Amino acid sequence: MTLGLLLLVAPLGAPTAAEPDAAVLAAAESAFDEGLTLRSDEAKARPAFARAAAGYDELWRRGRRNADLARNRAAARRLAGDLPGAIAALHEGLAVARWSRPLQGALEDARGAVAYPAAGDLAGQCRPPPPDGLGTRFSPADAWAAAGVLWLLACGGLARFVMTRVPGWLAFAAAAATAAALLGGLWVRDQRRQDRADRLPLVVVARDATLRRGNADAYPARLDAKLPRGVEARALAARGGWVQVRLAGGAVGWLPESAVVRP
Repeated sequence: MTLGLLLLVAPLGAPTAAEPDAAVLAAAESAFDEGLTLRSDEAKARPAFARAAAGYDELWRRGRRNADLARNRAAARRLAGDLPGAIAALHEGLAVARWSRPLQGALEDARGAVAYPAAGDLAGQCRPPPPDGLGTRFSPADAWAAAGVLWLLACGGLARFVMTRVPGWLAFAAAAATAAALLGGLWVRDQRRQDRADRLPLVVVARDATLRRGNADAYPARLDAKLPRGVEARALAARGGWVQVRLAGGAVGWLPESAVVRP
C-alpha cells in the first residue's frame, strides 16, 4: 500500500494508548495488506480492513493529522464496507488540508458510490457541490509564495520605470500589484466563506433514513424518498435523540441521531 506513510512490520492487534505510534502504524498497515490479500473473499477481507481503520483512527486521535493519514483512514473504512465513515474521514482530512487534490479526488470518488436517486426531490437536494474556491487549489504557503512573487515583480517593474522612464514598465508594475491584490482578496473571501460553512457541524447519513418534518417518527416525510447512506448534511439543532439537518439543496428536516455519523 503506497499512500505516503512509512510501512513498518509489527504484530497485529487492537491499538491501545500504551503502544507507540510506530507500532500502531505497523499493525494498521499489516492489517490493510492482509485485507488486500483476502479481497477475493469479502467476508474475510472486511474485518482486516476494519482493524486497519481502527489503527489509523487511533493515530488520528493522537494528533498525527495529515492528508496521507486521512486517505489511509478513508480507504480502510471504505474497503471495510463503511462508506459513510470513509466520507467523514475525508472531510476531517480536508479540514486539515483543504487544498489537497488527492483528498478532493477521493471524496468525489466516494460520493460517486452513494446511491443518489436519478430523479425526484431527493436528487436535487442531497448531492453536494464539488470543492471550489482559491483555498481548495492553493495551500497557505503556495498562496503566500505566489503573492510574494507578484509583489517582487511589481517592485521590479517600478524600479525599472524609475531608471528608464519607459511607460511599459509602470504598466507592468501596476498589473503585478493588481494581481497580488486580487489574489489576496479572493483568498480572504474564500476563507470567510469556508469559516461560515464550518460553523454548522457536518453529519453523514449512516444508513438509509427518512428525513422528517419533526423530531419523531410520527411526523410526515420531508422528501419523497429516504436519504441514502453517505449523504452529507449540516446539523442545525438536536433534540430528543434527533438532529435537525440542512441538505446541500437547502431542504431542512430531522433525522434520528443513530442514523448519522459525525466527522
